Amino acid sequence: MDVTVVVPTVGGPHLTEQLAALAAQTRPPAQVVVVNNGLPGAADATVAAWRAQLPQLELVEDRRETTPGYARNVGAERARHPGILFVDDDDVVDPGYVAAMGAALDESELVAARVDLERLNPPALTSRWGSMQADGPMTYHDFLPWSISAALGVRSEVFRKIGGFDGTYPICEDTDFSWRAQLDAGARLSFVPDATISYRLRTRPGQAFRQARVWASWEVALHKRYRSRGLTTSGNPVRALLRWGRPVLLLVRARRREDLVVAARQLGSCVGRAEGTVRHRHLHL
Repeated sequence: MDVTVVVPTVGGPHLTEQLAALAAQTRPPAQVVVVNNGLPGAADATVAAWRAQLPQLELVEDRRETTPGYARNVGAERARHPGILFVDDDDVVDPGYVAAMGAALDESELVAARVDLERLNPPALTSRWGSMQADGPMTYHDFLPWSISAALGVRSEVFRKIGGFDGTYPICEDTDFSWRAQLDAGARLSFVPDATISYRLRTRPGQAFRQARVWASWEVALHKRYRSRGLTTSGNPVRALLRWGRPVLLLVRARRREDLVVAARQLGSCVGRAEGTVRHRHLHL
């Protein structure tokens, strides 16, 4: 299946690596749409540098909303092909990624690529991070499987049937998208182990804390939205207390920066759950 690859960006420093990877595909994407959701002109120079190697490359700027889901919707509106692949600007796809994902979309309406954490991240960090879509779709909500947006493919008719991503979600929009595709469009989610994307983790404590904090806060909104559709909300106070204790213990025992990153991530998750419970008026311990 011919595919359009959508790359949301704010003009980050790693965009050129992802475009280089897309230019080196064994089966080139039929169309690549880079959506600059950052400052005007932030991606102009990088895109211009790759136009010769990627003649199918297009650039669009849109800041009416500044969320990744909104930027992906803008890119998908430009898609001219039956398959749409979403990748992030700071990751790197393997050479066979487009071919494998396109072939998988011939069989399934929704596909999830394999995520590799080893290539772009320090071993001391990946060894403590845990698995992330390495052997199958994400499942830790104990509900329907889902894919992170950086490794997601969908048939264009399914994307349009469910109205794309929910642009009001600053994060967790990929989980919501995957679930709506299955519940509202009858899509099957298939894992594609032959399509690998190297994912870049946050390597600074402040970055890890902020990402986990926002993520956990909006997970509460996600649980509130789907409780009527079969998602069971966790409310175990003992487990919540233990969750707060882990980052504190890690901070006390920290001997290197990676320890601080992991602790900051866990602490951010605890803070985000508490904030989300208040903001979304839904208990999710």
